[in-house]
Amino acid sequence: MRGQALVVIVLIMAVVLTIALSVVSRTVSDINISTKEDDSSRAFSAAEAGVEQALLKGTPQTFGAEVGSTGSFNATISQLTSGGTEFAVPILLSSGEIAPVWLVEHDDITSELICSDLKPCFTGDELKVCWGEPGTPSDSSTTPALEVSVVYTESENFSTTKIARAAYDPHPTRANNFEKGADGGEAIDGVAYEFCRKVNLVNLDVNIRNTGSARPGPQYARLRMLYNTTQSQPAGVKIVGAGNLPLQGQKVVSTGTSGEAQRSLEVYKLFSDLPPIFDYTLFSGAGGIVK
Repeated sequence: MRGQALVVIVLIMAVVLTIALSVVSRTVSDINISTKEDDSSRAFSAAEAGVEQALLKGTPQTFGAEVGSTGSFNATISQLTSGGTEFAVPILLSSGEIAPVWLVEHDDITSELICSDLKPCFTGDELKVCWGEPGTPSDSSTTPALEVSVVYTESENFSTTKIARAAYDPHPTRANNFEKGADGGEAIDGVAYEFCRKVNLVNLDVNIRNTGSARPGPQYARLRMLYNTTQSQPAGVKIVGAGNLPLQGQKVVSTGTSGEAQRSLEVYKLFSDLPPIFDYTLFSGAGGIVK
């Protein structure tokens, strides 16, 4: 009987020990998960702090700082396409959404439009626009078409500012007055596209700059995606022939660290543009809005 009692006691102790170890293991695991979640949250907050400071600094640079007692960040500010020939719009566009592609420079302090010897503006006469993810069908009801609106001025003080439009539709039979068809896709700034078309500014009656320091000429092109109601699509622009693209904005990459956790944020700061609703508004000669 004593031997049986001892066996029972040992079994009970083994069961209790197993339960206790399971509870301890679960507790340790929960603490580790909670710690990692807290570190991840702090790292994300540190990355956000890096983005906020980067947007205030503005000029291209790499910097870092401590955030509180448990976090830190490293942030890099870089320019988008300054002096380059290609620009991939950093956001996907839904039907009706617009992305501006600037053909003039911006002042570093006031962000006003300028053209100078130090900041030359676009002097070419032809662009290539590309859009649509690779493999996008050309005969679907949601095949994306692209409208290109070029805002230009014929005067130094913008008193004769005009707009020229062209629209391209890869769909061969869709009912509209767009130019049908598209060239084969290619890559712009490392991003591949399904459709491309050349935009000749002279054919659109846009006055071309003779020198990069002249303000009159094309100011910017607005890319509007159409028909893609179910999927947002990419768009990009490259220079054909002479000329370079001015600065399009800035890219900020901020990595926050807390403990063993790291979180990264990528933010694009593009120059301001009018909301798309203004494309459907008429202005009188006196500047008033007319229905």
